[in-house]
Amino acid sequence: QRARETPDRIAVVHDGVSCSYARFARRIAASRQYLSQQQPPVGTIAIVDVQHMLDAWVVGFALRSLGMTTLAVGNAADIERLDVRNVGCVVTAADEHRPAPDHAPAERLARSIRVPSGVLRADTQGETPECPDMTARSGGHIVMTSGTTGTYKKIVRDARVEALALPLHAKINDITRESVVYIANFGPWTAGGYRWPLITWSVGGTVVIHQQADAHSPLAQHDMTHIFATPGTLGAILRAPEGALRRNDATRLLVTGGTLSQAMLSAAKQRVTRQVYAVLASTEALTVAVTPLERPDDLNWHRIHPSREVQVVDDAGNVLGPGSEGLIRIRIIDGLTGYLDDDDATRMFFRDGYFYPGDVGMFGDDGRLSLRGRESDVINLFDDKIATGPIEQALRDRLGVEGVCMLAVTNAQGGDEIFVVI
Repeated sequence: QRARETPDRIAVVHDGVSCSYARFARRIAASRQYLSQQQPPVGTIAIVDVQHMLDAWVVGFALRSLGMTTLAVGNAADIERLDVRNVGCVVTAADEHRPAPDHAPAERLARSIRVPSGVLRADTQGETPECPDMTARSGGHIVMTSGTTGTYKKIVRDARVEALALPLHAKINDITRESVVYIANFGPWTAGGYRWPLITWSVGGTVVIHQQADAHSPLAQHDMTHIFATPGTLGAILRAPEGALRRNDATRLLVTGGTLSQAMLSAAKQRVTRQVYAVLASTEALTVAVTPLERPDDLNWHRIHPSREVQVVDDAGNVLGPGSEGLIRIRIIDGLTGYLDDDDATRMFFRDGYFYPGDVGMFGDDGRLSLRGRESDVINLFDDKIATGPIEQALRDRLGVEGVCMLAVTNAQGGDEIFVVI
């Protein structure tokens, strides 16, 4: 649809090379035609082992339009590690020379499909291809959790349901047709690397992907409206040499996947943009808060978006009022009911229409939410259970360091000793 409405508009810039919506659509259509001829087993999982991220998106769109559920991987070894069932085929790019792992069981690698570079990079001219009829069959995509619930688990995103949720998340993140969104090298196996491009393309914006080591260089080449980053990604950007970054206060820097230190926040405002936001999100429950970091306490208090429902409850599920610490739970809005092939984890983290991320939190009188640490991140100090999150945050800010971890280790006498890792 975007290719028909704005064919010459730039859909994506990958490592400095621009691709219009029309060319993007033609490349997807060429890959779809080639993959259809290979007759992949519809209704199974297609593993996309393509490292060139734009090519991976082209293959992923083509496979999903054929009724496949896709799972992108960072390397072939992940296929076995992730214990993926019902694999129908593994798709690679012919010019990447990435053989399937020979130790994987044959039944999991039922088919191996190599897509020629001439298909992936098709630069045919002519009219924008017709959209395939996806009402009869439409696939989905599997993303990996961040591991904060204990292990890396798999979430299936149905393509049709995903499409219905995109407008809300475009609004939450203020992404429009005019947006130029930098996602660095977040792969489509991650929640952000999958959803940020989808949100942007759904409204006709531009996605900037950079798979090179100099994470900062695209910021000097494009007027970004949005930069999505984790504290680790932001740290890589801030390691740019003096003068290599051009501050643009029209840019929104959205940091997720961890709490910023005060020192890193100050550096980001000095060198990147004054508009820095803390994003509270998860693979399972998506984005629930986007908080502008304007006041000293904004790093510790999240402003829940009006469209989302977040509660703090006790162990029995009773809702707690302001000032009381308890378990955080988030209302599911897209029908997700659990993890793929993991019933035990599903029962633990999905209950009664809510997702329990394992975080301890507390609401303030003004409706803002403070994260107090993980449910499992407590130490026993003289028979008192102490949440480590606030202590780690205070130490990090006081010392001006990037990260602090506080833990208890049992000594030879059977007692706990407190350690702080900086």
